[in-house]
Amino acid sequence: MRLNALTSLRFFAAMGVFIHHFHFFEHTKSAFAQQVYKVFYEGFVGVTFFYILSGFIISYSYNQHKKAGKYSIPQFLRNRVARLYPTHLLTLAIAASVYLTKEAWAYVDMNTLYANILLAQSIFPSIPYFFGFNGVSWSVSTEMFFYLGFILLVTFNTKQLIGIWIALLAMIIWFLTFMSSSDVAYWALYINPVFRAVDFVTGMLLFRLYVSRDFAMTFKKATALEIVSLVALAGFAFVGMKHVNMLLRLDIYYIAPMAAVVFIFAIGKGWVSKLLSNRYLVLLGEASFSLYMIHQILINYAVREYSSWVNIDSMKSVITFMVPVILIGVVFSVVMYKLFEKPMNNLLRSKDKERQQIFSAVK
Repeated sequence: MRLNALTSLRFFAAMGVFIHHFHFFEHTKSAFAQQVYKVFYEGFVGVTFFYILSGFIISYSYNQHKKAGKYSIPQFLRNRVARLYPTHLLTLAIAASVYLTKEAWAYVDMNTLYANILLAQSIFPSIPYFFGFNGVSWSVSTEMFFYLGFILLVTFNTKQLIGIWIALLAMIIWFLTFMSSSDVAYWALYINPVFRAVDFVTGMLLFRLYVSRDFAMTFKKATALEIVSLVALAGFAFVGMKHVNMLLRLDIYYIAPMAAVVFIFAIGKGWVSKLLSNRYLVLLGEASFSLYMIHQILINYAVREYSSWVNIDSMKSVITFMVPVILIGVVFSVVMYKLFEKPMNNLLRSKDKERQQIFSAVK
């Protein structure tokens, strides 16, 4: 079974992160543009969606493979690497070519490059490490640590997993209580794989609830729940922007509404899910990883080359700049998905299957 509605929602989560990164008009003097910027900035919550969804989907995939008797830890890790690594390396190379001149390479700390190549950068509480080169790849680094952790986490029963979730949440709350705002606090709450694991474990628990019973409901009830979940998320954002501390908003503030969205759209029996199952939206969702990985490079290049044409005190001028950048990013992501991400994923997985067949024949 394909979870088409969740696939399409990936596009909107990636788009949230996309508009979040348009920081170039942060210091606008326009009161209206300032309010728009605050709304756009909240797009960082797309990462919370991705992490919760990841815990859910990985659990879903594991369950399907286990039923078929095809699950193995090495194959699981190889499949995850095949899914993420080629696009990561491609966008790392693009970022390096866009951001660094030949002369600038002499000043690069090569340790940051090695950490990025190995997708280990998120464990370092240092901005040059976790935001180096293609800055958004920190989240892929954190994701890889989730995959390693999944091998152990999946062995716990649901009560034990809930205990782990509570322990992680308690650690974060303790940290929030005693830690003041700083770069280290930002890393700990937003980047750090240990604290962000609370999102991933949330997704795992949601999947266990999802498969525990049949959530039969009418089309009208499902539609109402879908609309309510989206309105609740918007409400959390509206209240959060005005009244909630930024450190809290970096993650745990949004876990509950994001978890509700993931769970309700996994059931997918309402009108909104039906709308999201449109094949073009599903394609955009499938290309969302490429969009996520390329968008910040595209923004930074566009700002460097063309932002002098923009009056940041005019929202019309800002939007006129943003819209072409977004459209180019979306088109480029679909092309990148079709011509690189998907073929490379298929190629690496087929090579893995060939090796498996050879090893089986030898045995």
